[in-house]
Amino acid sequence: MPSQDTSAPLKPRTRAKQACLHCNRRRIRCNVQETRPCHNCIVTNVPCALGVSKRGKYRRKKTVRDGPKTATPLHTPAPSSHIPNKKVSLSLANDQHSLARRHPLGSSTAPLISEQADYTHQTVFLGESSPLTVVVDEGRHSSPNTSTTTTTTTTTIPQTRLCYPIPGRANVSSARDEALRARKLRMEHHLQADGAFSFPPPSTCALLLQAYFNWFHPCFPILDRADVQHLYLRGTLSPLLLHAMLFIGVSLCPDDALARTEFVDRHSAKFLFYSRAKALYGEDWEGDKTVKLQTLFLLSFWRGGPSEERDVRFWLGIAISLAQKRGMHVMAKFSLRSAKEERLWKRIWWALYTRDQQSAAALGLPPRIRDEDCDVAMLAPDDFRETEVLDDTSVFGVQLVGDVEYPVEMAKLARILRTIVATQYSPTPTLASQETRKDLHRQLIEWESSIPAELRQDSAVTPRAKFLAGLIHMTYNNLYILLYRPLFLHSPEKGTGGEGQIAVDAATRSTRIVEDMLSHNVVQHGPTHLITHVFSTLCIHTLQFRRETGTGRQLAEHRARLCLLGLQELQKSWDLENWVLELFFRCLDNSTARTLRLMECGKPAAITTPDEDEVSDKNRGNAPLDMHLEGNVAVPPVLQADASYSIQLSLNLPNEDDFLQDGDELYNVSVSAGHTDHMWSPSHDSTISLENLEYLYRFL
Repeated sequence: MPSQDTSAPLKPRTRAKQACLHCNRRRIRCNVQETRPCHNCIVTNVPCALGVSKRGKYRRKKTVRDGPKTATPLHTPAPSSHIPNKKVSLSLANDQHSLARRHPLGSSTAPLISEQADYTHQTVFLGESSPLTVVVDEGRHSSPNTSTTTTTTTTTIPQTRLCYPIPGRANVSSARDEALRARKLRMEHHLQADGAFSFPPPSTCALLLQAYFNWFHPCFPILDRADVQHLYLRGTLSPLLLHAMLFIGVSLCPDDALARTEFVDRHSAKFLFYSRAKALYGEDWEGDKTVKLQTLFLLSFWRGGPSEERDVRFWLGIAISLAQKRGMHVMAKFSLRSAKEERLWKRIWWALYTRDQQSAAALGLPPRIRDEDCDVAMLAPDDFRETEVLDDTSVFGVQLVGDVEYPVEMAKLARILRTIVATQYSPTPTLASQETRKDLHRQLIEWESSIPAELRQDSAVTPRAKFLAGLIHMTYNNLYILLYRPLFLHSPEKGTGGEGQIAVDAATRSTRIVEDMLSHNVVQHGPTHLITHVFSTLCIHTLQFRRETGTGRQLAEHRARLCLLGLQELQKSWDLENWVLELFFRCLDNSTARTLRLMECGKPAAITTPDEDEVSDKNRGNAPLDMHLEGNVAVPPVLQADASYSIQLSLNLPNEDDFLQDGDELYNVSVSAGHTDHMWSPSHDSTISLENLEYLYRFL
């Protein structure tokens, strides 16, 4: 064997710089730095995972022997989200331990834009009022030639005045490393027990991701589709982000797709993914700030009860704070490393802005983002156009023309929405309002006249095009309702007339859109702000029904029923606030409530609890013992907000006999408990309580 003897000196035996856990335990050579999974793990068919160095992960002081370019960078694709083989089946509960080993907590997960990770994570944003800007400005003015004389200054003072490099000793990855490592080891066992690193089978993930990219991504394109596909197929997509995406996907997937999964019902599946993403975020497991920001935005679509603290505003507020801390709100003042990153930041920021204005207006709360604090260029179609070709369009979808235009127009409407709420619903009186209202009306007309052809209703042909066109025009009409609703509410009882009629006309147009979307079976896939728009339209038609007579009354009734049917479809995807619908019907007089009642198909309506038998509301003596009766309505004494619940809405056109039935046949609600912080005094007067309906606008 002379060849082996002569070749031995040419390949001196060296120790691998890093080995996977399996090879480390067996004390065998590992090539995990060259390929993952390593050769030994492939042969033995075991998970290939990297552990945490007992000496800690920090930048060593001595850097004489710089490694090659292939050394592990600061933000390497983490083994925490690594799936060695596409054929690996990820179960929900049966294989949590083995899955957790594929997701150790020793390193950060792969960012969506890995090439910019070092820059975005190692700088801190300080605004104009920060004292540090004074020192930087003075240093620049007094030492104009610093860049040519002192290399140290050029490396510490950035090209911009607002982003500053973090000193090495202040970086969290190097400071308090021992305590941080010990904490991560403790949280690893906790997250493993909770199944935070377990996922459904690949076939289920494909169905849910398909729903995400078909219905949600066109509305809020906060992700880079090509990067997500690349990381997902490699098995290096952040588990935190993946859980959040699956949460949205299972909310919007069609009923037939949900039936092909292993989930019993939609709500439990949503809660599963939401709770796992919440657990990962709560333990500060994810190190990539962009991934955190994207996840927080997705978690803001969790619709909890009225007393649940971690609701829409909670998650959205954290996301906005993180974005502002990174300087997204003034990104026009500094330049990013690449045009790709700049486009992503703009998309994320305007998604936050749009969602913030929508939720603030719906809840009657002040928005967290103020225009006077921001310096961000308005979105343009070029910020959304995708140039990379996808490998799996069946799951990750394809971009259509309307997908490019829709977010731009929604951002424009969000700015008008902010002005309407600030001028028409401010707690402090303004120099109002007639002139302001006319100016806002003019802005809405100008927006409609300049809307791209792809988003016009008359040019929408496919269900997807009708979906986006319907959403954008529902938002547009809702702005008219908000602008003229005060005039409508204070108009005379009989008839409307005047400028208040503009709100009625806008509600009528919205109802036609709902009907069109219902006929194409796309209402179920709408985002949560569609619930607000439909309910706002419903309230206008309900008041109009009460005021009108004859044909006008019948038309208002028909339109209100279409809105209720739309809410029924939306309830399939989102947890419709059933207590709000309770209050809605209890705000009405008995005659109106009976006409617009909600009841289960083929069964009389009742309020039931999971532990009680089904109750016929025609027999008041059979009401559950834990309920009391107010007027003709059986009302549960306590409704807990955090419990899971669902409501079933079924609309039957009234016949002559229906008007003779008892007033407690108004709705069917199945609750397990209820809301302790919103006790309501029902109104059974002969007139509708306008104040109560005004209050209800805030919760859907």
